[in-house]
Amino acid sequence: MLGSLEAVAQAIRSYERFLVTWHVDPDPDAVGSGLALQMALQQMGKQVTCISPDPLGDWYDFLPGTNLCVAFHTGISLDFDAAIVLDCEPDRCGGMGEYLKSGVPVINIDHHATNPGFGVAFYVDPTASATGEIIYELLSDYWEIPLTAEIATNLFASLSGDTGTFRYSNTSGKTLQIAGELVEHGAHPADIAMHLYENRSYAAVNLMRTALDTLEISDDGQISWITVDSQMVGEDGWVGQHSEDIIQFPRMIKTVKLAILLREIEPEKTKVSFRSRPDIDASYIASLFGGGGHARAAGCTINSSLMEAKAQVLDAVVRQLEELDPAQVVGRRGES
Repeated sequence: MLGSLEAVAQAIRSYERFLVTWHVDPDPDAVGSGLALQMALQQMGKQVTCISPDPLGDWYDFLPGTNLCVAFHTGISLDFDAAIVLDCEPDRCGGMGEYLKSGVPVINIDHHATNPGFGVAFYVDPTASATGEIIYELLSDYWEIPLTAEIATNLFASLSGDTGTFRYSNTSGKTLQIAGELVEHGAHPADIAMHLYENRSYAAVNLMRTALDTLEISDDGQISWITVDSQMVGEDGWVGQHSEDIIQFPRMIKTVKLAILLREIEPEKTKVSFRSRPDIDASYIASLFGGGGHARAAGCTINSSLMEAKAQVLDAVVRQLEELDPAQVVGRRGES
């Protein structure tokens, strides 16, 4: 753990007007945590505005409070007493990064081990399954904020999203205990799961089909990857859950130790996501390219074309696997 949750709680009490934000390409943990915190702070009489670095899209409409969240755009008014950055460090907040480093007091709450902590108060707990788990602790143990059904729904979506509906290794007994409390306070697991996983547009499902056509695997079966170019995404754009939707397929292959999703953001900018088995540290591989995350789930952005980034990442991954087991050299990637 890094920093103090008590210091975070005290710092938040000392300000009145807050910006709450999270990382680009937001996922259910970032959004659910932010909306739950917004509602809690409003119960405390604070003024709060949630600003997302990227538009949320209608996929998040089921979460209470999304109608009060706005997307960042050039010229948006940024005038707050303090900013709360959730689920990341300020460098990952897109267009708001400049404001967050302008001198405004920043309070940082996260569960990614690669976050060094930032601001007047911060708390980073890599043992938490999701940032939403930390927000639950903040509300329950430090502020005694009543859990409304709306707050519970947002926090349950946060936990569900980052644990793969409680399937991933980051799911702890504490996570399940908190999830049970959230259900007792009005969260509906079946409804939330339906919206998270069974509420796709045809275009989103078609994107998965098209992406699967790019599925490749190394000769020895230990690495598998998918590449998504901007033409595949089309006019509907990209939401955070697309990454989990698509990367699950290479991760399903029983021989695969590391699954990779490469997505073209711009002609010379590529977003890369990693999902690994227990013997591979995905966050270390991401850190080689200036990224970070968790041991089993991490990501980075590379300022190269999709094909160039693919070559760079695969070469780095092969070298990493060779270092892990020199006696069993990883087979070089196939050229499918």
